[in-house]
Amino acid sequence: MKIKSLILLSFKIILIFLIGYTISHFLREWINEVCHSLGVANEVRIILSRFSVIAYIVPFLMINVRSIFSAEVLRVGNFRASISFPLIWRGKEDPVWRFLGIFAVVMVIGTSYFIYSYASGLNYNEFRLLLYYGLIFSLVNSILEEWVWRGVALSQYIKWSGSVYGLIVTSLLFGMSHYDLGFSIWVCIAFSIGGFFMGGVAIRSKGIIASILMHIYMNIIFSMTGMIFS
Repeated sequence: MKIKSLILLSFKIILIFLIGYTISHFLREWINEVCHSLGVANEVRIILSRFSVIAYIVPFLMINVRSIFSAEVLRVGNFRASISFPLIWRGKEDPVWRFLGIFAVVMVIGTSYFIYSYASGLNYNEFRLLLYYGLIFSLVNSILEEWVWRGVALSQYIKWSGSVYGLIVTSLLFGMSHYDLGFSIWVCIAFSIGGFFMGGVAIRSKGIIASILMHIYMNIIFSMTGMIFS
């Protein structure tokens, strides 16, 4: 891709992101205000507020309505397809299902101290509610974010610029979208790295189910460390 075309495309993608970011911000604020006025439990409010991520598809609706519900966006994918670590196309090659298993083990080992530190301070009922709300949040948030970011956005950006650039840009914007949720820039960068691998899984498996499962697992872990509801 020529430099001029790349610059123009980058401006287009950034504009799309900013429109979605702005709409998502005000939609989330509105949901929060309604929940506060109705006395909705904080955990339920947080779960409901995640529906604001749907706002990121508004610019894509203006471009092509069919793009958000196409078979390409919603396809299941192949868990036996290969993916390479750490650069998706280059590195140690494994089938997607094994990559997800290794990822799950590494995640739980890497966060076990934080999980124990947070969960050990809860009584039985508090821990049970954490599991309950954590699972619901993980299902809702993961399905919505994967549909928006790895389904709609990634598919569209790949059509415009190819797999590598589309993956990198989508991952960065996915991470930065969490800044509006109150996370620090460093946490957003960490989420971008996670988005890179979820996007890679979606590309290599040619579907979003594997990345949804990966996202659900990550969200459950984050809930158990107190990152979501504390």
